[in-house]
Amino acid sequence: MTNWVIRSAALLAATLLAIYGVLRTTDRAQPLWLTLLVIIGLLWAIALWPPIRRTARRIERSMLHVITVLSIGFLLVGVQLARVQAIDRERILSAPTNGAVVGDPRLSSALVEARRGRILARDGTVIAQTERAANGEIRRVYPFAPAAYLAGYYSPGLFGATNIEQAYDAELSGRAGIAWRAWLDGVLHRQTPGNDVVLTIDPALQAKADQLLGGRPGAIILMDVHTGAILAMASAPSFDPNKLAVSTTSTQDELDAARAYFQSLQQANAGALVLRPTQGRYVPGSIFKTVTAAAALEHHTATLDRVYRDEGALSVGDRVIIEQNRPDPNRVSYTMEEAYGYSLNVVFAQIGLELGEARLRETAQKFGFGAPIPFDLPVAPSQLSSDPGYLGNPAAMAVTAFGQGQLLVTPLQMVLVAAAVANNGQVPAPYLVDHIQAANGAIIQQTQPKIWRQAVDPTIASQLQEMMRWSVEHGYAHPAAIPGAIVGGKTGTAEVGNQPPHAWFIGFAGKGQPQYAVAVIVEHGGEGVQTALPLGKALLEAALQRSQ
Repeated sequence: MTNWVIRSAALLAATLLAIYGVLRTTDRAQPLWLTLLVIIGLLWAIALWPPIRRTARRIERSMLHVITVLSIGFLLVGVQLARVQAIDRERILSAPTNGAVVGDPRLSSALVEARRGRILARDGTVIAQTERAANGEIRRVYPFAPAAYLAGYYSPGLFGATNIEQAYDAELSGRAGIAWRAWLDGVLHRQTPGNDVVLTIDPALQAKADQLLGGRPGAIILMDVHTGAILAMASAPSFDPNKLAVSTTSTQDELDAARAYFQSLQQANAGALVLRPTQGRYVPGSIFKTVTAAAALEHHTATLDRVYRDEGALSVGDRVIIEQNRPDPNRVSYTMEEAYGYSLNVVFAQIGLELGEARLRETAQKFGFGAPIPFDLPVAPSQLSSDPGYLGNPAAMAVTAFGQGQLLVTPLQMVLVAAAVANNGQVPAPYLVDHIQAANGAIIQQTQPKIWRQAVDPTIASQLQEMMRWSVEHGYAHPAAIPGAIVGGKTGTAEVGNQPPHAWFIGFAGKGQPQYAVAVIVEHGGEGVQTALPLGKALLEAALQRSQ
């Protein structure tokens, strides 16, 4: 009985160790996994070692021992092979040898011959597809330039993949889906048809956003405030993926041309390969006052009609904050709503000091600051500060409250702030991929709109909406007004050392109720009201016209 218990315990321990190893290790050659295999083998030896009668001959004992050892060895090899086939398969299939080139030449050839799925806009406009050239070469092409960089590039012969091509490689290549079918296709050496990835992008609005930037470094995002669907996401400068999409059958001249183009993008040092809406992090300037106001309203340290003094300067410790935005130098009293519309830094410095670090941080986190934003592409996290003790300094707290200091935000983060204000305080989960469909058009996977988090309650959101609308109706954002539409907005002019400031605008618009949110940044573009606001207004107008 004791012997049976020991054997059972050893077998159970081996099973648990195998499960632990699969869950905690990422490679079938990882030292931890190999160590666990050795331990599992020893436990199996305890569980499976045959009891031998004392009367058995020596040759019988030796044969049983050899058979047991070989059986355990075969079991361990089986576990390793099962892991390679079932768990590590995707990683091995996509693993580069040097960070650039697909490692398995046989796989590379298969990728060249495969009919990779298309990337489409919401109306079926082709953003990326696979075509066969006159010489028989199969390669990836990107016919819709305004959104080509969202698709990214697919270059199995040289650079690998990026953006949607990388994030949805399994779906586009046909490896995602029913596991047994993909396995059977691999065994039979037949192609698994790739699926199409359909984006939420409206091609007309995407083209408009791309044209509005006009190549100036920056980003524009347009979002449906109720669903989180991204209708336009422009980034500049960008790149032409057609010049990078080479395969293993490309000629040496084509490979050399692709390398030269890639090197030119890197040498230009303009960040053309960076998708600014999600990866660009910028000082927000006065658009962050929206978050500060939300925190003050939420924690009852301020109201829209509370009056503050702004005499043109405020001393905080050893720092003097100079006010440059007062509409009337003879006027020294302003409500918080007016201070927001006129972008008064002195007033918001006072609001921030009364609020304090803990309450500002709490509200900012509710909007998503510091958290990984759930999205189809990687998103850099936004931050209140890089130094944990920074906001404990009153001067640092004051400048942070009006959008300077160590603040860094992505355009995606700030369009979510505007969307939350417009959507009763709810931050929608943003998404760029609407659905995955088979080659015959059958929908395989559909994205369902959902709420990511509740930033503020509906009462606070209503007050923030009122404040943003006042900014357009009476404040410095008045050029954003659109006849017949509800429009709220906030401009920002973010100081960045000795360089020209970044120009920002966030806002929302709709007929009857807010429907769209926009965020615009033009790097070193000067004042937000002059540079970023016109771009945001034009895109909101275009969206409203298309919704009629």
